[in-house]
Amino acid sequence: MPSLAADSLPLRGLSAGDVRAALKSSNPKARSSDLNMMAEILSFVSGVIAELPKAEQSELAREKDEVRRILIEAVHSGRPETRVPLKPTGRVERRRGAGLGGIIPLEEGKARLDRYASARPLESWAGPVAGAGEVEDNLGIPRSTLSSWQQKGMVVGLLRGTRKLAYPLDQFVDARPLEGIADILRLAPEARSAWLWLRQPHGALNNRAPLDALKAGDRQEVVIVAERDFA
Repeated sequence: MPSLAADSLPLRGLSAGDVRAALKSSNPKARSSDLNMMAEILSFVSGVIAELPKAEQSELAREKDEVRRILIEAVHSGRPETRVPLKPTGRVERRRGAGLGGIIPLEEGKARLDRYASARPLESWAGPVAGAGEVEDNLGIPRSTLSSWQQKGMVVGLLRGTRKLAYPLDQFVDARPLEGIADILRLAPEARSAWLWLRQPHGALNNRAPLDALKAGDRQEVVIVAERDFA
């Protein structure tokens, strides 16, 4: 950008358009883009300075070289190529944290955890659930079919203990997986978080639980909200 003479321009109270016109008169050969940029900068800086008390304006006038240096450094500080690399001083300060403390026996650790957490029955947060045999007896869904649906991500299977799966009954309609359950299982990190999300009222669904919205046929709306939540 060419150097534009602006040292003697009366900038106080002028708009960017006024500054541009003044610059144009003193720099007739300057490009319009350069004039526009300089006008915006000068108008902004002059406005800031005009708001300062008289004493501070006088101080700026006396320290023009220092102000120029500070402005240049401020502009260059955001550019990676102009950052000044840190120079090692040769001094090394070693520090050590307090650490994690002593190791405690396993039984004591379990006792401490028990004071903060207590086991909750699966039904207390998942609603009615049933094992594969109960699902077959009550809904007529063969165990092999249920297992295949679970492995393909079509139904929610929740661990009860370490190995056995329990199936929330609210996900079945007419002995079939509810439309949309597979979509949520695809988006959620695992089955437990998917089922928790499905059962909790959601503000984006008019405070309905996503599970209720799926039952009402609003599959697309639920999937859109799930995509945002699990992104």
